[in-house]
Amino acid sequence: MTSESSDTQRNEMAARLREAREYLGMSQEEVANALGVSRPAISNIESGTRKIEAVELDQLARLYGRSVGYFLSGEEPGDGEKVAFFARTLKGLSQKDLNEVARFADFLRAGANKKNTPRSNG
Repeated sequence: MTSESSDTQRNEMAARLREAREYLGMSQEEVANALGVSRPAISNIESGTRKIEAVELDQLARLYGRSVGYFLSGEEPGDGEKVAFFARTLKGLSQKDLNEVARFADFLRAGANKKNTPRSNG
């Protein structure tokens, strides 16, 4: 990997980190406190002037609720990763609890369908 492509990748990751923080409405100071680093360190990471440690990237991914892969490549997790996540989440639940989760999913889908249905003004 050339120095130029490495810089480009770091700058793209920095932009994704900044966008994620801003989306959550967090300040650089709040993120710095959560990670135990200085606010200027967060500023430098988000501007691409400071390389980020693997541990810091993992902490930021957890804080922002995104995958490390998203920050590295910009790609969202595929369906396989989503299925694996739900399998881990649901593992160990009783059949009664699984039925309740299914009912809740139906409830959420019904609510989403209502939001997407045009209302008549009659």
